[in-house]
Amino acid sequence: MSARTLALEVVTPDGIALAERDVDAVVLRRRERRFELGSELAILPLHAPVLVRMPIAPVRYRKGGETTYLALAGGFAEVRGDRVLLLTPRCERIPGDTPSPAAAARELCRAWSRHPHEFAAEMVGAAPDRERGDVPGGAP
Repeated sequence: MSARTLALEVVTPDGIALAERDVDAVVLRRRERRFELGSELAILPLHAPVLVRMPIAPVRYRKGGETTYLALAGGFAEVRGDRVLLLTPRCERIPGDTPSPAAAARELCRAWSRHPHEFAAEMVGAAPDRERGDVPGGAP
């Protein structure tokens, strides 16, 4: 792997869901209190170290001119050196022959978002907070 590419690894409770080398860029959403959907963060080679919380949202990465879409059930992203590590309770890779992979990833994430409490128990340290309204029956 050259200094101008990244290693991408996605880890779920079941193990390593994805391991790619020579990735040119990773684009993910980070969760922010001010914005319901968070904001996009593009990770390129030589990115500064960062640790962010991700909402249930699509992630895409580019490798050799080809873009691949993933549906991630929230979690955490760590960038350190030339490595991007995504920790999530669930990850689905959208097949490359899907007519609209971006739309397919968004739709799968929307379906998961209807039941976020299903994933909360799987995320260590990310239990829903009723005060913030992350779960049904919580504060508005």
